[in-house]
Amino acid sequence: MALHENNRVFCEKTELFSDPFYGTITKMYEHSAIVKVEPDQLSKKETDKIDSFGDLVVIRHSELQLVDAEGKAIAEPEEELEAAE
Repeated sequence: MALHENNRVFCEKTELFSDPFYGTITKMYEHSAIVKVEPDQLSKKETDKIDSFGDLVVIRHSELQLVDAEGKAIAEPEEELEAAE
């Protein structure tokens, strides 16, 4: 998946959230990312489940969709692979 830090993402739902939400990736890991949930999204979430992390949640890459500022899905750009010499 072509996700990177500072990308805006959408998450349909997770074990923590029964509602979809938007956020920004703050840290990438091999199979997951730390996402900063947008402030207006926190009001409709089960915030007691994320109080210990503030507005940060860990989400699997497979649960994230890259979106633009209006929240529309962006087709993931193909990453260029360097040829081995």
